Amino acid sequence: MNFDREKTIQYWLEGAEYDLGAADAMFETEKYPYALFMGHMTIEKLLKALVVKKTEEHAPYTHSLPMLVKKTGIGVPKNVSTKLEEFMEFFFEARYPRERKVFYDKCTMKYTKAKMNEIKEVYQWLKNQL
Repeated sequence: MNFDREKTIQYWLEGAEYDLGAADAMFETEKYPYALFMGHMTIEKLLKALVVKKTEEHAPYTHSLPMLVKKTGIGVPKNVSTKLEEFMEFFFEARYPRERKVFYDKCTMKYTKAKMNEIKEVYQWLKNQL
């Protein structure tokens, strides 16, 4: 399939940067579960940019961070891989009612700040892979 690879990569990068700003805004307004949800979306979009760059194909329709990183074919340190798996909680738990109460209670300022720092570390590491 022919497509403008660079334009598609830029699309995903711009989306990731926007979502990171949204995550920071949610944190500042104490909407901690949503900050982490947007953090997940940030990483997802950055991974999709990497998939396009490395495979020269469109990124798959998925929210699975481990699946996306596998699709890139890049070697990922264990600590980054572990964090990607942990970040999956932010996508599912923030969206589905059954898990929402427990997750929302977990999202204190201290917990969310620590996880936002991890998201930003992984974000920077992934961005360096581009």
